[in-house]
Amino acid sequence: MRCGFCLPTCPTYALTGRERSSPRGRVALARAVAEKKLEFTPAIKEEAFFCLDCRACTTACPSGVRAGEVMEMCRSQAHAFYPLGKMGKAFREFILQKMVPSPKMMETSMLPTRLYQRLGIQWLVRHLKVLKLGPEWMNKAEGMLPELEKPLRPQLPDIVAARGEKRGRVGFFLGCVMTLMYPNVSRNTVRVLTHQGFDVVTPKDTKCCGAPHLSEGDRETARQLALFNLDLFLAQDVDYIVTDCAGCGAALKEYEELLAERAEHEKLSRFREKIRDISEFLVEVGLRTEGLQEVRARVTYHEPCHLCHAQGISAQPRQLIRQIPGVELREMQEASWCCGSAATWGLKFSQDSQKVLDRKLDNVKASGADILITANPGCHLQLAWGVRQAGMPQDVLHLMELLGRALPPD
Repeated sequence: MRCGFCLPTCPTYALTGRERSSPRGRVALARAVAEKKLEFTPAIKEEAFFCLDCRACTTACPSGVRAGEVMEMCRSQAHAFYPLGKMGKAFREFILQKMVPSPKMMETSMLPTRLYQRLGIQWLVRHLKVLKLGPEWMNKAEGMLPELEKPLRPQLPDIVAARGEKRGRVGFFLGCVMTLMYPNVSRNTVRVLTHQGFDVVTPKDTKCCGAPHLSEGDRETARQLALFNLDLFLAQDVDYIVTDCAGCGAALKEYEELLAERAEHEKLSRFREKIRDISEFLVEVGLRTEGLQEVRARVTYHEPCHLCHAQGISAQPRQLIRQIPGVELREMQEASWCCGSAATWGLKFSQDSQKVLDRKLDNVKASGADILITANPGCHLQLAWGVRQAGMPQDVLHLMELLGRALPPD
C-alpha cells in the first residue's frame, strides 16, 4: 500500500528524516533488488544494518508487511555481495558458528571478565577513564557490564519440583545472555514457576535460539541451532516451553517459518504450540496470588520490541504487575518506543543509539516511578547503563525479579 503508517513508528526515520531509512523506503529498496531493477549497492547494505529490527513498523502496518524480517534477509545478502576479508570472515565465523552455539565456550569466555571485575581492574580502568582513548563503542560496552556472577546453567537442577498443588510441567528455555549476565532473572523465573505449581525442566544442552545469527545475516547457522533445539525440547515430557527472554521467544516462535523446508510440519506445529513468554504463560494459566507478599513500589514498564511487536504481547506484563500486592504501575509515554539497544546496533551506531535512548529516559523520568521494569536482557543492559549515565535514581529490573520479590522465602 505504501501508506506511510509505519513512518512515525520508526526510530531511524525519526532520527534522519530520510525515506530510505524508513520501513517503507527499505522495503522498496529490497523489492527493487529482487525485481532486478536495482543493484545491491553499499547504500542498501548500510540501510539493512541501520534498521533496528524493532518491528514497530509491523505492528503499525495494515498490510502486515514485515520490514524487519526483510532486512534480516538483506543482511544475509549483504555478506554475499560484500564479503569480509579473510581475517574478518574467520572472526565472524568463529563467533557465530563456534562460540555462540557452545554453552561451555560462552561460559568460559566470561571468566576473564569476572576476574577483571573481582580483581579491581575494572575500578582502575573506569577511574582512569582509559577507554575514552579508544573507540566509543568499546567504552560503552564496558560501561554496560553488570556485576557478573557464575553462569546459572551449570547450577540449575535438570528438574525443579513444583510447590503446592501441581498444575503441570514446563520446559525452560534458558537464554545465553540470561545465564551469563542476569542469572538472578532466570533464578527468579524458576522460583515463580515452581511457586505457581509447575515442575521446571531445564535441558542443559540447550543452544542459542539463533536470534544473534538472524540479526547478523547468518540464517544457515540459525537453522542448524533451531533444528537442534526443536528435537531437544520435543523429546522432553513437558506441556509448555517457557522463556523469560523476549528475543529468544521471538526467535523460537519463528522456527516454524525458518525451518519450513528443513523439518516436518507436524513437529514444527507442535513446537510452536508449546512456546510461551513467561508473562504470556502466567496470564494464560492464571497467576496464583495467595501467599504473595506486599512490594511497596511505583514502577513503570518499558515494552521490549521483540515482546510487544514481534510477539504481540503487551497487556500481559501489565496484568502481572497489577496483581502484585502494593505495586503501583505508572504508565510512561511511548512505552513501546525502542530503547536503542537492538542487539549490537547500540554499539555499532552508538551516537544514534544515545539519541533513541534519551527519548526513552525522558519518558521514564516523567513517569515518577522508582523502578523501571523490562523483560529482555538487551533492553536491560541498555536501560541500566542509560540510567546510570544520566544519574537517575531508578532501579532497572526484569519483571520476574519484581515478581520474585513478592514470593515467600524459599
